[in-house]
Amino acid sequence: MPNMYQGTGNLGDSPAIKTVQVNGEDRKVAELRVFFDNYRPDGHGGVEQTGGIWMDVSLWDYKAEQAARLLRKGARVHVIGRIELDSWSDKETGEPREKMRLLADDVLLSLTRVKSVEFEARRSEEERGAG
Repeated sequence: MPNMYQGTGNLGDSPAIKTVQVNGEDRKVAELRVFFDNYRPDGHGGVEQTGGIWMDVSLWDYKAEQAARLLRKGARVHVIGRIELDSWSDKETGEPREKMRLLADDVLLSLTRVKSVEFEARRSEEERGAG
């Protein structure tokens, strides 16, 4: 079975996009921080939230540019991708560190909060034009 993850969550911040060198080639990457919430049956026919996890999500190239253009903090997104483990040594202590990251194949904007996201994007554009 392939390493595949699907989850729905909320963006903790607007996407940050940067250019990085990969094999001598400039590539765009968007870094997203998404809160994936957990739910379970509450015993009364409904569901209750039982916490959740924050996960870093990376989107590359064209999808990175689109995410930076369309997504804003608080947007509800559905992410499809694979989990990767980043490993490094702490610069100060030299201790090994690890963090899970989701390499997204696709990020879908949920229509649940589109109105507020559209309003925020429009307001940001108006503020930039006025300054």
